[in-house]
Amino acid sequence: MKKRIRISKNWLIFIIVFIIILIAYFGSSLSKVRNINVEGVNDLGAQQVINATKIDDNSVLLNVLVHHKSILKETQKALPSIKSASLKSRNLRDLTIDVKEYPTLGYIYKDGDYYRIINNGKVINQKMSSPIGNYPVYSNFGKERLKKMSNIYAELPSNVKTNVSEFYNSPTKLNPYRIKIDMNDGNKVIADMRTIKSKLKYYPGMAAQMKKKGVIDLEIGAYSYPFKDKK
Repeated sequence: MKKRIRISKNWLIFIIVFIIILIAYFGSSLSKVRNINVEGVNDLGAQQVINATKIDDNSVLLNVLVHHKSILKETQKALPSIKSASLKSRNLRDLTIDVKEYPTLGYIYKDGDYYRIINNGKVINQKMSSPIGNYPVYSNFGKERLKKMSNIYAELPSNVKTNVSEFYNSPTKLNPYRIKIDMNDGNKVIADMRTIKSKLKYYPGMAAQMKKKGVIDLEIGAYSYPFKDKK
C-alpha cells in the first residue's frame, strides 16, 4: 500500500500565509527598486549608465539581482568605455552600481560628430555633438598612428596633458613622423612622434620664458619664436 504524506494543519496554514505574503510583496511597491546610485563615473553620466542598465522604478529588485550578470554585460555592450561594473543592493530597496571606466585619451572629429578614444586608440562608436572634459582632439591620424599618439598622450605629465588642445598628423617628405600641436594657452608646437614624449615635458618651462605667444619647435632641437605679426 502507498503511504500517504500528511501535512499538518499548522504547516498548511503556514504555506498558505507564506504564499499570500509573497503575492502581496511582489504586487506592492516594496518589491520595486526605489533608488539607483552610480559610483565611479568620470566621463560617463550617472543617468547614462542607469539608462543602459534599463533598470527603473518598475523593476523588481529580486529579478535584477538574479539577472545582474546579464544586465551588466548588456550595459558594457551599450557603453564600451566601461571597463568593469558591479551591482549591489542596500536596504532591500536601493541599488548601487559601481563603475570603472577606461580613461579617455581624447576625441576624433568625423562627419560633424566627435568620437571618444580610450585605451590603445580604440574609438568608441558613439556620436557626440561636442567633446566632454579637457581632452585633446586628434586630426588626420590613421588607425595605427592614432593608437601610438594616444598612448604617448596618456604618459605625458599632467600639467602638459591639460594644456594640449589638438594633435595634428602633419608629415613631410623629410619627416614622416612630424606632428603639430595646438596648446590651450595659445602657443603651437612642432614635434616628432618619436621624441615627443621625452621633449614635451619641457614645454611648461619654455612657454614661461616666451614674452609673446608663438611656436615651440621640438622637431630636431628645442627653440621658440613668436608668431609673425599680421599686417
